[in-house]
Amino acid sequence: MMITRRSGLKMAFGMGAAVCAAPITALADSGIRILGGAGDLLGEGPLWSADTGRIFWVNIAAQKIYALNLKTKALQTWDAPKPVCYLAERKSGGMIAGLSDGVYAFDEKSSAFNLLVKPEDRTDTRLNDGKVDAKGRLWTGTMHLPWSEKVGAFYRVDNDLKATKVDGPYLCTNGPTFSPDLKRLWHVESFDKVVYVFDVAEDGTLSNKQVFVDFKTHEADGWGGPDGMATDVKGGVWIAHYGGGRISRFFPDGKFDFQVKLPASQITSLTFGGDKLDHLYVSSAAQFLPDGAPDKAVAGALFEVSPSLLHGHTGLPTNKFGG
Repeated sequence: MMITRRSGLKMAFGMGAAVCAAPITALADSGIRILGGAGDLLGEGPLWSADTGRIFWVNIAAQKIYALNLKTKALQTWDAPKPVCYLAERKSGGMIAGLSDGVYAFDEKSSAFNLLVKPEDRTDTRLNDGKVDAKGRLWTGTMHLPWSEKVGAFYRVDNDLKATKVDGPYLCTNGPTFSPDLKRLWHVESFDKVVYVFDVAEDGTLSNKQVFVDFKTHEADGWGGPDGMATDVKGGVWIAHYGGGRISRFFPDGKFDFQVKLPASQITSLTFGGDKLDHLYVSSAAQFLPDGAPDKAVAGALFEVSPSLLHGHTGLPTNKFGG
């Protein structure tokens, strides 16, 4: 069946979200709370919605979307038709969801998914991470599913829904984030454990690709590999350490600033949120952990990190997709 980019394919599952009370757990005297998701194989994509006061995130492996209202503690869940990797709000209303094969419009009331664009047409890759910049452009990349070849790529999806390849090849793209003035962009090749930084032109063209930080040089420190990222108002870059059990802040020049250790080892992504954008919401994964692993009980959870651990740093507002 051929699917055109604008007509799309609509898939509906039920009549809206399941709603329950979130099992929020505070970790004693740590400044960290567990908001849900413990045991999820691949928690990812935290997204703060200032309009609704909710934090969204996904479980890629279970094809599930979560939304937690921070005031009422109501937790909503939706089932996606395919692995769901990330979410973003739209300027026109509603949301988009990065599913395994493309970017879809997501209607949370009807649970319908409508295909908007497929950045690439391959059967051996899937979308992985994605973020929207201050101009409403979506930056998203793909990863090789067998995890053996660099056949993935990094794309920019403009407001007209045109997808443009901007860098590659990659085995596993991850974590785009942007400087406050939108003149720089950071991106990850998780397979090589390297974070790159680019210059960004007004039209979204990337240039001057450089290594920002190479996690392989810190193997003795137990850093693991870089995954999702976020930027604060001072231009600091926050990186999730997959296999390193922490998040770290780096200065805009790539120098390490400080870290916050977490009770799960496989940290996947993070975003600033809350009314003052002074909390961090951090996702994690339980995949591949052996029985008896010390973090088995909490791995996969979404964590809330309080301002007391963030040295006064606050985040940038969540951007909405213009397409």
